Amino acid sequence: MNDNEIRDVVLEAAYNSAKEAGSIEGGIFNVYKISKLERVEKKKIDFNADYLDKKGLVKWATMGGGMAITIEGAYYYERAHEHK
Repeated sequence: MNDNEIRDVVLEAAYNSAKEAGSIEGGIFNVYKISKLERVEKKKIDFNADYLDKKGLVKWATMGGGMAITIEGAYYYERAHEHK
């Protein structure tokens, strides 16, 4: 899985978690427990999750891999998927 695919999976999980929680801030998920990433090395997940964090699309919420989407990330995700 390449970096862009990993980022898409993380952003999708973040978006879906927020939708399920009914809250942008409350949609915390564990980046290490995403089933689509179970065969991806932890350091590749870390790099891409950190990339999304630095871009302001998601943010780290806990030390153990908890993340949440930002409003910018939700907007980005919706724009990228509006024609799919």
